[in-house]
Order: sequence, then C-alpha cells, then structure tokens
Amino acid sequence: MTTAITTQPISASAFLFGDTQDSVNALAHALDEKGVVGSLGAALTNLSRAGRGAVGNQIATVAHGLLDLDLGDLVIGGWCKYADLTAAAKRSIAAPGSSEIVDLATHRITSTHTPHVEVFVNDTRVATVRFDLSITFTVKGVVATVRDGHLTTLHTGVCDVTGTLAAEGRQLAKREAHFELPLLLHLGDGIPLLRGSGLIQPAAPPSSPEREA
Repeated sequence: MTTAITTQPISASAFLFGDTQDSVNALAHALDEKGVVGSLGAALTNLSRAGRGAVGNQIATVAHGLLDLDLGDLVIGGWCKYADLTAAAKRSIAAPGSSEIVDLATHRITSTHTPHVEVFVNDTRVATVRFDLSITFTVKGVVATVRDGHLTTLHTGVCDVTGTLAAEGRQLAKREAHFELPLLLHLGDGIPLLRGSGLIQPAAPPSSPEREA
C-alpha cells in the first residue's frame, strides 16, 4: 500500500490516474487495452483503428470530468449519515455556542457512482458507455469537534482508501492509498453535518480552548 499526503483537494480521477493531462491519456489507454470501445457495437467496431482511438479519447475526456469528485467531500457525505456525528450536531444546535468532542470508532464509508457517456458518430447516438466507480474509506482514530451543527476540527485520524473504476463491466483501474485525514479534508469555517435539515446555522467563530459540552 502506498502512502499519500496532500494539502490540496484530490479528485477520484486524480486518485486513480494522477493529477495531470496524462491521467486522461491513461484512462484512454485503459479503455483501449480492455477493449471497451470495440465492445460497444457494430457502429464502432466498423470504424478504423484511428477512428476507434479518437472515440476512445473523447470518451476518456468526458469521463474524466465526470469523475471529478473530491475524496474529502465523499468522506463528509458519509459522515452526514453517521449517527454519532449527526446526534452531536443536533445537540450543538440546541445549545448555541457549545462544542462537543466526538471520538469515532473505526468505520467504513463506501461511495459508489455510475456515470455514463453518450457516444455520437456523425450526429447519431450509437452507444452508451456505463462506468462504475467505487471508493471505500476505512477511517481510524478520528476525534472530531462539532459546533453549531458543523464539523469544525479533526484532531487526528487516518484513512485507508481503495478506489476501483470499471466500464461496461471491465475493470480499468484500482488503487489503494493511506491518508492523514486532517490533510485530506478541508474544513474551512466548518462543514454542515445536517444538510437539508433546516437546522443548520452559521458556524460560530472558534474559541480557545475547546471544551466538551
């Protein structure tokens, strides 16, 4: 397993293929190597190799954009459904200005996505390429501070991440890595844990020292 440390947001596409233009080329190469374009039907099979290559490059370019999902946001999305954090968020809203320390047990968050790309040749739709993206986070040793319904601080915590990408049932990429959570997540002024509930208030300015409510 590799170790990755980052101070900038990292997307699913960058995690799987690297954060450069070469990542689009890597995805196009994987589509070609796994025969995805050739499996899409006669309209594409009958194209020249150069034509199939051009189609593969366009699919890769569009798909790369669809995979621009921030890993930190995916973790937070999972935590917005995590009972201990949402309960702490509700208590902190009921007692404005209070903060609560939440010690989270080791847990797993799995985020799955099924984007698709429509393929047109001479203005006619000839195929749909269906992708399956799965990102699994195994989170350990997290101590979080919740204030006014917001996650405001991570005191510690590590995260093992496994990502896989397939197209039309053919695996294109898989990667595993290890992150320090405070560097993977970007909390800013605090992240709302009760999105869409109508209970969220603006995060209060941080105080020092922090105490458990």
